[in-house]
Amino acid sequence: MSLVLCLNLLRNNIRSSCPVRFLKQHAGFSSGKLLQPGTYEKRHFTTKLTDTASWHKTELGSCSPAIPPLWLQQTSGHDHPATVLVFDIETTGFLHVDNRIVEFALRDLSGGKNCTFETLINPERCVPKHAAEANNITTELVCRSDVPRFGDILPILLAYVQSRQSPGKPVLWIAHNAKLFDIPFVMQEFERCSAQVPADWLFVDSLCLARKLKKLDENIGLVNLKALGKHYKISSKGPSHRAMPDVQVLCDIFQNITLDLKLTRDDLMNEASIFYDFRKVSRK
Repeated sequence: MSLVLCLNLLRNNIRSSCPVRFLKQHAGFSSGKLLQPGTYEKRHFTTKLTDTASWHKTELGSCSPAIPPLWLQQTSGHDHPATVLVFDIETTGFLHVDNRIVEFALRDLSGGKNCTFETLINPERCVPKHAAEANNITTELVCRSDVPRFGDILPILLAYVQSRQSPGKPVLWIAHNAKLFDIPFVMQEFERCSAQVPADWLFVDSLCLARKLKKLDENIGLVNLKALGKHYKISSKGPSHRAMPDVQVLCDIFQNITLDLKLTRDDLMNEASIFYDFRKVSRK
C-alpha cells in the first residue's frame, strides 16, 4: 500500500482539512491547550518515518555500511517467512485499565525506505510524575491538540504495516517483556478503538529468548535491556526509556541473542504466539 494511501486513510480518520506531514517529531511543540478526555476537534500533528540501511544482505558477500546483517539461517524454501518488526512503547504507568500508551516506535528489520516509524501519542489523561521522571514524557508534552490519540494513529499504523508486509506472509512483532507489558497495552488500545488485531500478526517476547540464553551462558546475569546491552557492549544512541532508542538497542540485542541461540528463521516462527495467546497471560 502506498504512503499516499496511508496519508489519505489518516486524513479521513481524523477529519482534518489540514495536511498531515511525516516529519521529525520534536520535543518542543508550539503552545496549545490541553485536551480533556473525549474531546474531538480538528487536529494536525507530525509523525516520523525514516530511511535506514538494510539489516539484511544487499548483495552476495556484503551488507549495508555500519549495519550488521541479521544472520538468521534459512531452513525452508521461504526466504522471508515473515516481516519482522521490533517495537517498543512508553506508557503512563504499569499495566492497568486506566494507563495509556504515550509513545510508539518500530523498526522493520528488512530495512530500506521508511523502515522506521515513531510517534508520540496523546493519552487523554495526565501523565503521573513517576512515569514522566522515567521517560521524560510529560503531560504538557503529549496532552495537546497537535499530538495524535491512539485512535488517530491506528489507521496509519495498520496501513504502514501492510505496506511493509510480504503478500501472504505474517508480521512478526518483537518486544522485550512483550507478554506482560507491550502486548497487553497494545491490546487495550485496540479494544478502546473497537478494533481487532489482524489475524496474521504474531508476537515474540525477546525476554523469553534471553532467559533461554541465560541457561546456556553463565556470563549473563540480568536479562533487562540495560544489562543485555552491557553484556553485548551495545550502547543507546538516545535517552533511555524512550521508544525509538530502546527499539534500536533491542534490534542489536535481538540479533546477538538469535546468533547465540543459533536460531533459524523457522525456529523464530516456532517461538511466535498469536495475539490472543498473550491476552490469556495478561488477564490472569
